[in-house]
Amino acid sequence: MSSEVQNYIIYNIMIGQAVARISSEGVVSGEGDSEAVAALTTLMQQDIVVREHQIDYDPQNADEDFDAYPEENMCYFGLVTLRPGDPSYLKAFLHRLPYVSVYEARPS
Repeated sequence: MSSEVQNYIIYNIMIGQAVARISSEGVVSGEGDSEAVAALTTLMQQDIVVREHQIDYDPQNADEDFDAYPEENMCYFGLVTLRPGDPSYLKAFLHRLPYVSVYEARPS
């Protein structure tokens, strides 16, 4: 995977339109849809629980799918909680996004 800094365009899967942008620093900005910006900002405040070996998961270089557990699950051996501000949080958040919302991220 490239070490370049990327920004992401967030699309509403239901309507197929760009609704927001997320910078590589995790800052959400609008594309004219304030409801989407509010929803994304709220989602980005939640913890994400992943398997320990998936902290630096790269779907382009892996044979298995990413397991993103909802924050309500209890922690078990081999699971790690990523919190906003953790270095791997944004990557996990963007991959998890279509599973927990009507949005998906695409590199811009």
